[in-house]
Amino acid sequence: MYFASCISRPKSIDRLSSYLWQLQLKQNFSKTCANSQWEFRTHWRHWRTEYIPHKSPYWSGRCICTGLLTNQSASSSANQRSGPPWRILFFGSDEFSVEVLRKLKANNTRTKSADRVVEALEVVCSPKRVPVRTYANEHHLPLHDWPLQGSCDQFDVGVVASFGFLIPKKVIRLFPYGILNIHPSLLPRWRGASPVFHTILHGDEVTGVTIIHITPQFVVFRFDVGPILQQESVPVPDRCQAVQLGSMLFDRGADMLLQCLRDLPRKLENAVKQPSTGATNAPKLSVDQSWVRWAEQSSQEIDRLYRSVGQKLPLRSIWNGRTVKLMDILDPDITKGLTLPVTDPKPGSAHYHKPTNSVCIRCQDGWVGFRSILLKKKLNAQEFYNGYLSREHLKEKLFETSSSETS
Repeated sequence: MYFASCISRPKSIDRLSSYLWQLQLKQNFSKTCANSQWEFRTHWRHWRTEYIPHKSPYWSGRCICTGLLTNQSASSSANQRSGPPWRILFFGSDEFSVEVLRKLKANNTRTKSADRVVEALEVVCSPKRVPVRTYANEHHLPLHDWPLQGSCDQFDVGVVASFGFLIPKKVIRLFPYGILNIHPSLLPRWRGASPVFHTILHGDEVTGVTIIHITPQFVVFRFDVGPILQQESVPVPDRCQAVQLGSMLFDRGADMLLQCLRDLPRKLENAVKQPSTGATNAPKLSVDQSWVRWAEQSSQEIDRLYRSVGQKLPLRSIWNGRTVKLMDILDPDITKGLTLPVTDPKPGSAHYHKPTNSVCIRCQDGWVGFRSILLKKKLNAQEFYNGYLSREHLKEKLFETSSSETS
């Protein structure tokens, strides 16, 4: 098993001998994994990709030997499992993560051993007071601060759900079965930190959940590119907000994760490479995205912007030289085709609409209404009208985009 430790290679090796060297190494490697075709295919592909850079034949041989010794010593441990229940280390942070952690915890406490796929469960999260930390403390789950300081080689598999940090290769290597990542989109669409928000922002009618396998070679280039273990489509409910959609997707993702864990070796063996087409990026949200561009955005686009970011970042605009936050948006179907007594309305023109008790603001294709506005304090539409819009010197003031957004 430790054949690689006895082999040394001179630095002056040529390309052909390097090829033959790697071929012999692969044959020997195959013998050590003879009991499991999946183990051979998975681990050889990992070490072949991870440790052979093709630039130096000498270092190709040395690095693959070093990596093989490390992996084989871990995978040949007497404690390694061939099936459930698993020892799981969970990586999470926010309220979406809690949806998954709650179901793992529930499975861990089942009395019927046939139903259990979780034998041991521990949690990794930011040292800050995040929802996952609160849940773990309340339910007496062992906690580890990120970044990890100690060893985690007592676990079989890692699980990631809305963690927010890049897990380095040295940590991923410690898990014999790698790490499973719950991603709330139909990969390769919406790779990145904020798939749920971009799903709503771009008006997708169908989204989904994807369970992908993370191994060291899949963190070298970009996020969310690992092979797919399981994927399901989910219709996007009409006018739902990002928080509600995310909660729904991670709840479904937790059920899918438990299905994967029940038959993990087979799932890994049948993993499917992501399609090479259809990839889109879902970068992290920024405050700049909360500014409304009245002349450029339609009422539907502003509604989607509100539903995607509004619960995290209230929509913003400049009015009378001050930043205001716009809240409680009306369904755009209510204001569609609305005729208001405003002479020559411009993008950003405002009018108080009494029947809907909203401040209607002119956008690219019509009007969009808000029932609350935060100035010094939160005011409903009628209060904003009585205190500001009804005044003669203020009624013609426009809602504007910030200067940084228009430049």
